Amino acid sequence: MGSTGQIRQGRARAVCAALALGLSATSALAQTDSFRDSGLRPSLPAGSRTVAQTNDLGSPLGSGAGSTGYISTGELSGRPKKKKKAKKSETAAVPAPPEVPAVQPGQKMNPRIGAITPTIPVRKKPIDDDPFGPVGFHSGAFLVKPSIEISEGYDSNPFRVQNGPGSAFTEVKGAVSAKSEWSRHEMQLDLRGSYIAYSNVENIDRPDADVTLRGKIDVTKDTRIEYTEKASLATQAPGQPDSITGAKRLPFVYTLGTSAGLVKQFNRLEVGVFGEASRNIYEDADLLNGTTLNLSEFNYNDYTVRLRGSYEITPGMKPFVEVAADTRVFDQDVNSFGLRQGSNGYKAEAGFIFDRPEILKGQIGLGYMARSYDDPTLPNISGLLIDSSLVWKPSALTQVKLDVNSSINESITTGAAGIFTREGKITIDHAFRRWLVGSLFGSYGQDQYRGTGRVDDRWTYGAALTYWFNRMLALRAEVRREGLNSNVAGQDYKADVAMLGLKLQR
Repeated sequence: MGSTGQIRQGRARAVCAALALGLSATSALAQTDSFRDSGLRPSLPAGSRTVAQTNDLGSPLGSGAGSTGYISTGELSGRPKKKKKAKKSETAAVPAPPEVPAVQPGQKMNPRIGAITPTIPVRKKPIDDDPFGPVGFHSGAFLVKPSIEISEGYDSNPFRVQNGPGSAFTEVKGAVSAKSEWSRHEMQLDLRGSYIAYSNVENIDRPDADVTLRGKIDVTKDTRIEYTEKASLATQAPGQPDSITGAKRLPFVYTLGTSAGLVKQFNRLEVGVFGEASRNIYEDADLLNGTTLNLSEFNYNDYTVRLRGSYEITPGMKPFVEVAADTRVFDQDVNSFGLRQGSNGYKAEAGFIFDRPEILKGQIGLGYMARSYDDPTLPNISGLLIDSSLVWKPSALTQVKLDVNSSINESITTGAAGIFTREGKITIDHAFRRWLVGSLFGSYGQDQYRGTGRVDDRWTYGAALTYWFNRMLALRAEVRREGLNSNVAGQDYKADVAMLGLKLQR
């Protein structure tokens, strides 16, 4: 009994102590809350810690932190804190971030506004292949390019005879080119003229002019009409058998021509049929003895039908085939020599057309031509036909021009049925600088007077230098030698020509 009573008394004392300790803690907490509510902090002994203090890492301690540094929030214990779920209404109210499109070629990202802006391409200025070529001016729907050239020079033999006298001369050249700039159809007009006036000799001044109007009408995508109108003025050149000696001035020869054709394309195949007509007029010659030489009996008309086909095997190259037939009808059936006038001719030709201006442009053809005459005493004329006109650019500074042609022309020489002519000319231009262009040129021609046996070989060679002050004004110097060798005695000649001139163009 005594021991049991002592135990009960010990338990009662422990319970009372616990209750006293709890009451003291409760009063302390209440006092702390009152300090919190008043915004004041109680003064604590140095070295003590409370829940409001920070830990050694500088982060606020969570509730329930003890002296071991345990934090009940789990921020430093490595356990992730559970995120608060957003309500559906809050989720719907937050707009989705805009989608940033991928940067495409030719665009760039602007970092200031975070948007894509287009990149403006830098256009390179095109290279001018002809920096001193004519610019021209616009007149309505046409681009017009005029030019004029005035030269002073000396010719050692203007009459083109053996041991002929020399003379100074003045030459004036003019040209105008006008080309349409329509979206459909096309028209181009070319005018050229020159006049040579000699100072020390008379009766030999030489005018020369021609005008050409050509164009096309686009009927459909694959069908077009091509047309050409021509007119020319020339003189019978001195030194030729057909030239008139003893005249007050060189008589004129006029030529008028027109042609039209229909061209149809069948994919790469192109076929065209053409009709041509020309009028040739010889002016009467007024002689120094006061008489007049009638040359109108040699006037004639020429009518031609031509068929041409080509096929584009590669871009810029077309083989072609062409056949043509013509007839010449004179105003007088019989001339003053008692010969019946009139003839019929034909030709067949095949070759290639090149259309790559940066390298090669033009055409070259090879064929056969023949002409039969109404007068049975005149021999027929036939022979190999060579016809080409090419412009070749081996480099950006060098250009080569080649022209070769063959023809059967009429002749007023006694006993000659006609003149079978072949002629070729080559010109090489090289730009030492863009403003300084040197030229070398040469030509060779042969005239066969069928029916008389006469054969003349003509040749020319020379050089020129052109200095461009600007795109409108140039200084040009030229020297050349001309000559003729004939199988007829006393007909050979040589002539040296030198000239210096100014060219003005627009």
